Amino acid sequence: MQRLVNSNGITLWCEDFGDPDDPAVLLVMGLGAQGTSWNEAFCSALVEGGRHVVRFDSRDTGRSDTVDFAAAPYTVTDMAADAFGVLDALGIEAAHVVGVSMGGMVAQEMAIERPARVLSLTSWMSSPDTPDPSTMDWRVLPGRRAEMAPLVAEMADGLPATREERVEFMVRLARAATGGGADFDEVAVRQFIERDIDRADGRDATTNHSLAAASSRERWDLLRGLTIPTLVVHGTEDPIIPFVHAEEMVRLVPNARLLPLPGVGHDMPRERQDLVAKEILAHTA
Repeated sequence: MQRLVNSNGITLWCEDFGDPDDPAVLLVMGLGAQGTSWNEAFCSALVEGGRHVVRFDSRDTGRSDTVDFAAAPYTVTDMAADAFGVLDALGIEAAHVVGVSMGGMVAQEMAIERPARVLSLTSWMSSPDTPDPSTMDWRVLPGRRAEMAPLVAEMADGLPATREERVEFMVRLARAATGGGADFDEVAVRQFIERDIDRADGRDATTNHSLAAASSRERWDLLRGLTIPTLVVHGTEDPIIPFVHAEEMVRLVPNARLLPLPGVGHDMPRERQDLVAKEILAHTA
């Protein structure tokens, strides 16, 4: 069921699948991405495994409220409060939280801030590090691969004005982020990007989300104090958040388990989603 909910002083779009009496899984998407980036096949796999699945548009994305960052700056911790507000609106006291990329940082903050409400944490292609505001690359751990630099520089200047140019840029970015191998399905990616842009009415949350990540607190010591079950999922060929970030996350969080995805970049490839869904179902059992 789709709905708009009031959360942390703003309005957010969310959608839930499955039986509300089943254990809840909250899906948190990454930088600039909409909740619908969690595709319905993945959500259905979790529902079929007996989970009540919730996805939502973070602030500044999709059909949720936009924010004037200069007037009301926010951090990843604020975005974690938004996510708890979604749970509140749906009457969910506690949930298993799955976050991808920047959404993994939000999920980590949820576990740190209110561990009693986070039944388990899955941090997928994310990092315990925070970006350096001067470079927007990582402060401590190894940074993005050199081939990403031109695209990141283009993105920092703002996305192209026209829909067609924006689609072309996002396709190039997706190809680079996934490694651009022979299995890159450009037709499917292009269709997804076009639907995404149309659904968001051309809005771009990249700048605000980047500023939020860069202004957020360090989590190193805070992650060491987590006691909830933690699964770390990461592609071994990620050019944006290198695999060593996952290894560091596992080192920091007591008893965390690492699920490497060999040959995968900064991506959620359909052919690996069944495996990840199966692992998340086992992790949340």
